[in-house]
Amino acid sequence: MKKNTIKITIGIIGALKKELMFLYKHIHFYKKIVIYNKEFHIGKINEIKVILIQSGVGKVLASTTCTILLQIYKIDFIVNIGTAGSLSTQLKPGAIILPNSTCYHDINLTAFGYDLGQIKGFPKKFLVNNYLTKFIEICLLKLRICYYKGLIISGDSFVDKQSYKKRLKKCFPKAIAVDMESTAIAQVCYQFNKPFLTIKVISDFSNNNSVLDFKKFICLENKTFLKIIQYLLKYLYIK
Repeated sequence: MKKNTIKITIGIIGALKKELMFLYKHIHFYKKIVIYNKEFHIGKINEIKVILIQSGVGKVLASTTCTILLQIYKIDFIVNIGTAGSLSTQLKPGAIILPNSTCYHDINLTAFGYDLGQIKGFPKKFLVNNYLTKFIEICLLKLRICYYKGLIISGDSFVDKQSYKKRLKKCFPKAIAVDMESTAIAQVCYQFNKPFLTIKVISDFSNNNSVLDFKKFICLENKTFLKIIQYLLKYLYIK
């Protein structure tokens, strides 16, 4: 039987090198290109072309990295992977989340009639691509990996105070996690009309112990993410 010759290119963005290291080792036909001081790691995983790139921490670096990626390469969809802080009592370090929507927690234009976290000219929340979400859910179910869905909020502050966490929960009661990049990437994908998917692992409880927990649990996602991404790309290829 002739093999499927599906031709798609997936951009995978992570804030930290540790969040991508496990994938670097599994790229075939690998090459590295430096553009605007950003390293683009290009190759194939399970016959699907992937471009891995470390954005750096925060909204500006995340958005500029995603913009460069989408302007230079023909990307079919973007996957944002990495860590997030828990805003739910159900979510402990190591828990996998599939956010179905995302918004900023540090933007406030309510004086002009916008929702908290909303930017003028953009929706109240950026929705994660529904088709890709269902696709990755199938992969997680087949891998027997438990996951959680919900709203993730983003801002340029690492949440390391219980009082800060309580304030976020009060302002965004439906939020299950907080990070520093996903909404910025989602906004760029919205502007470019590109499908967006984010997969996060909980690294800390967003409280006074967050820094220690983050350092302790940041590598928890490596093996799990590797399984998820490999299975996702394998499933895409055989489809």
